[in-house]
Amino acid sequence: MSRLASRCCGLGSYRLAADNLDELCGIQLSHTKIGEIADETAGKIAEQMEDNPALRTALRDVFQKAQGEIEFYADGTCIRTRNDVGVVEYREVRVGAFARRERSVSALPEEWGTRDLLKPTVVSAFAAIESAKDFQERCQVERRRIGVGGVTSALGDGAPWIWNVVRAVFGKTDECLDIYHGVEHISDCGKELHGAGQTFEDWLDKMRLVLLSEGFAGMERELSALLSGKLKKNKRKALESLCVYLRKNEGRLPYAERLSAGRAIGSGLIEGACKNLIGKRMKQTGACWKIPRANKIATLCATLYSNKWKYCWKKYH
Repeated sequence: MSRLASRCCGLGSYRLAADNLDELCGIQLSHTKIGEIADETAGKIAEQMEDNPALRTALRDVFQKAQGEIEFYADGTCIRTRNDVGVVEYREVRVGAFARRERSVSALPEEWGTRDLLKPTVVSAFAAIESAKDFQERCQVERRRIGVGGVTSALGDGAPWIWNVVRAVFGKTDECLDIYHGVEHISDCGKELHGAGQTFEDWLDKMRLVLLSEGFAGMERELSALLSGKLKKNKRKALESLCVYLRKNEGRLPYAERLSAGRAIGSGLIEGACKNLIGKRMKQTGACWKIPRANKIATLCATLYSNKWKYCWKKYH
């Protein structure tokens, strides 16, 4: 019963969990009881991860035996919380994931949106509301737990705290800015330059291909040419802002090389975790979390998103 209640609670609201348990299993529990079971289960999972050698060995073996290169992802999503004195505030749930993925077939820049990227063979995710420093330590713990030394590449949306964590945990590694976030910044600039309409769409298509084909060098050439002409203040500001953003990520834009090698150029794996598990579960209308309970639910969500769930129950729970 605890396993079913906790799984339902990690995937949906307390009310939905109660309805599913009743409808599918004939188990009738109050929302309060389901919350208590979920809290207890999350605590046991965390304890087992820390203190159960057999479980740690199993999780390490699963990750080490999986095929593919080791990727690291990190992101964050804000949820509504209530602090100890009752004040409502938004706090960031930081989410990390290690994955192994085999390389896909080689692709050209113009094929980036239609190529078939192979799915990860294994995922190990974790999440918590905590400072960047504490999250960095959590990454170290998770890295050691699954036997990871370095990673082949790290992918993120460009938030400085992500790259700081990557460098602190792994040292120098192959960093890649999520292509969708890069294109989003180009799109924002294009709207200032051209507004909506076909001219904007054509410009965005062109600049996207430049980014994918030539990285920072190509973008710098194109933007410098535009900046050399007479521009209104708002347009010049938009171009300069885009230049600064891309220059900060200059070494994280090797899209053509990664596509040719059959590697990922987007952080969809972690975006999906933030949106479809953490966000969908914890950003429901009216939800307002105490941080200890939020972290326990985040533990359930991350465990469900990983290949960990069955191992936490099958033999070791």
